[in-house]
Amino acid sequence: MTGYSRGRRIGIRGIGARLVAGGVAWLLAVVTPCVRAEGRVVISEVMFDPSGSEFYDEFIEIQNTGGEPVDLAGWMAGDGDEADELVFENETVLQPGAFGLILDSGYFAHSTRYDPLPPSALILTVADATIGNSGLSNSTPERIVLVSSTGDTVGAMVYTTGNKPGYSEEKVDPAGDDGPENWMDSRWEGGTPGRVNSVSPKDFDLALERISESPFPVPAGVARDFVLQVVNRGRRPATAFFVDVRGIAAWHRDFPALEPAGRLTIETPVGIVPPGRHEYAARVGFDADEDTSNNQVTWTVLGGVGPRAVIVNEVMFAPGDGEPEWVELHNRSGRALDVIAWRVEDAKSPGGPFGGRPLRLQPGAYLVAAEDEEKFYARFPDRTVQVVAPGRWARLNDSGDAVVLRDATGAVVDSMVYDPGDFTGRSLERISGSGSSADPLNWLASTHEDGATPGRENSVSLQPGIDAVRLAAEPNPFYDRVEIRYLLPAPRAAVNLWVYDRSGHPVKALLNAAAGGSRRRVTWDGTGEDGAPLKPGIYILFLETSLKGRIFRTRAPVVLARGL
Repeated sequence: MTGYSRGRRIGIRGIGARLVAGGVAWLLAVVTPCVRAEGRVVISEVMFDPSGSEFYDEFIEIQNTGGEPVDLAGWMAGDGDEADELVFENETVLQPGAFGLILDSGYFAHSTRYDPLPPSALILTVADATIGNSGLSNSTPERIVLVSSTGDTVGAMVYTTGNKPGYSEEKVDPAGDDGPENWMDSRWEGGTPGRVNSVSPKDFDLALERISESPFPVPAGVARDFVLQVVNRGRRPATAFFVDVRGIAAWHRDFPALEPAGRLTIETPVGIVPPGRHEYAARVGFDADEDTSNNQVTWTVLGGVGPRAVIVNEVMFAPGDGEPEWVELHNRSGRALDVIAWRVEDAKSPGGPFGGRPLRLQPGAYLVAAEDEEKFYARFPDRTVQVVAPGRWARLNDSGDAVVLRDATGAVVDSMVYDPGDFTGRSLERISGSGSSADPLNWLASTHEDGATPGRENSVSLQPGIDAVRLAAEPNPFYDRVEIRYLLPAPRAAVNLWVYDRSGHPVKALLNAAAGGSRRRVTWDGTGEDGAPLKPGIYILFLETSLKGRIFRTRAPVVLARGL
């Protein structure tokens, strides 16, 4: 914008003296209320606290609300302390209904914040470095004035502070008065310089609204419709508009017309949705729309996973003192699953949703839902175990309870019921992942020396392909401790595991008719029944168990090398 001539600057107190000589006439000019000039030019928007430069990005918008053109040559605008003459490039006439945009004089050399400026607006600047006296205050309300070439104050308003930076003060009804009830903060960052105000009624304005909730749950295998509503907020009928939906699949429909204040309800088919979270967006398209900020809505669709895609795999319902309850989940679906907003419940209370961060459970992976995450890690320090602590924990009763897993749609994915037992500090583990969760014979107290196996295969898990009793010790020879492992071809058994010396005398009972699963790990420190260290040499591990009415026995040698 080059070629501007520099205009005059004059304080409000000098306006009357410049126009009319004489004390009485001067006083009338100063105190006379706002007078409407021909064409009814009004102040329609004020940007006093821009998100950009305070020196270059303030603006005052005016509008000709009358039916006749108005020549703005010699007009001034500013604050209550100083009004500056308007500067034009060429055109000085503001047409009926048109906007005039009064910018800081340095805007074109130093800023592009409001570009592209509306071609239909009359672009103006002021004959000073800033609008008003050193710019418009962000902290103190100021009176904004528009003064005609004859000295009449044709527009005046007092803005209120507190707007977020970049949000202007807009006039609701341009033809209404300048009282504070007719002004609102702009709905849009940057305001609406040179355009219809965001808070003003529009001739053409279609809005799209959600009727269904978001997130929108769709249980596995169920087809549902999401409900939208088109509202005509404009003052004139809307013709030839459409609604588009984008998500897992695209959807489009054309509509002929909608009367002012009319509402059109649209059922959008979502169909059967894959598991997890899916983002959807819909928009209403209308060529004449004067406010496109309300044309789009978004929502989240939550797809259910189906029964037993994830199973309850281990339950710590009776932890030791100061330790948290927890439930281990195992993803058996064969695909990664988003488990945000899932829940673990007991028989009476729902528990809080998993949340706080993205939560993705990989195929075959484990997730521990714990009463307290840090207390869990204090008891089981392996930080590779994935843990989530819901905001509300469903307390598990030691006297027996249910554990129910629900996905984000609220559908039950898996559940189990346990009876009371002497399990303090020891978890209840699932024997077979493919077995029934409701079968009490598919659950057994953990046989691991830590009392539980969170984040890894259960100590009692069924070992496929095992057709005989197997026994092994490692390291062998050993000096301080030896780890003894057995595998059984059955999920549950009572097991004896004894240590004999070379003469066939028993020296230590490691397990004595202990309930066990198909596998177990036991450690021996080379001591006898009295706790005293045994002599170095060869010892025999002897395992005996009863499986389906048959007695199975096996032996394995182990060498105690301590002292050799």
